[in-house]
Amino acid sequence: MVHALVAAANAAGFAPSILDSQPWRWRLTGNTLVLYLDRGRIVDDVDVDGRLAIISCGAALHHARIALAAEGWRLTTHRRPDPADPDRLASLRLDERSPAEPADAPLMNSIPLRRTDRSPVTGAPIAAAQLKAVTAAVRAEETSLHVLYPDEVLDLARVASDARPSESGSGDRSTGAGPVGLAEDRGATFALLYGHHDEPEDWLRAGEALSAGWLTATAADVSVLPLSAAVEVVATRQAVQIMIGCVGYPYLLLRLGRATTSPTGPRRAPTAQVIDRR
Repeated sequence: MVHALVAAANAAGFAPSILDSQPWRWRLTGNTLVLYLDRGRIVDDVDVDGRLAIISCGAALHHARIALAAEGWRLTTHRRPDPADPDRLASLRLDERSPAEPADAPLMNSIPLRRTDRSPVTGAPIAAAQLKAVTAAVRAEETSLHVLYPDEVLDLARVASDARPSESGSGDRSTGAGPVGLAEDRGATFALLYGHHDEPEDWLRAGEALSAGWLTATAADVSVLPLSAAVEVVATRQAVQIMIGCVGYPYLLLRLGRATTSPTGPRRAPTAQVIDRR
């Protein structure tokens, strides 16, 4: 069990991280792996309330879940952040071995292959079946995708242009800072990741949905580029919410396109995971 949990935490190091912050840490106790928010890695000038950091932690949590399930471990996931310990976000408890689910294998194989593709999206949009698969993966994590119509993409580009530009992050950021390409990427499909509530547990779920959708997209040869500018600022986030008809709270914008053979930008190597043992 200890070996499996350590391997899962290491797999989580491949998870997408908004602003390249990787704001998670792990604690291993017996048969339980606990996920904590590392507030020291929050980009304060952009992520004032920590929502983007918690979304990133959710992506790491999903990567760890997939790694354990693919090895045939039955686990219990507890996601309710404790008000008395708000940095404790979730826990994974191993129960027993069981046959691995066939559906988990493609996602596990996609973990080391997933990358942020900043190449221009050209050619035909992704197929309806590909979009359906990504949408289903997101919904399975109790989050939703709102696919934007062309006029909504233009409206979102205008909203994003009013957002405060991000000043932090490395050259291998997992989310774009601005609206560049929103109106020009004719072959792209844009979709808003959203939910019906806007609390830390919902942000965590959104991160799990981001991971599930991205790994599914990778397996289906679909490129993903998350864009955060329009949701980094409260005013523009509210404008986006109104724009989509108040169907929910927007968490992140995703650009989907046909994967290129050689995406631009380096693949971020996973950082060695720090695991506290108690």
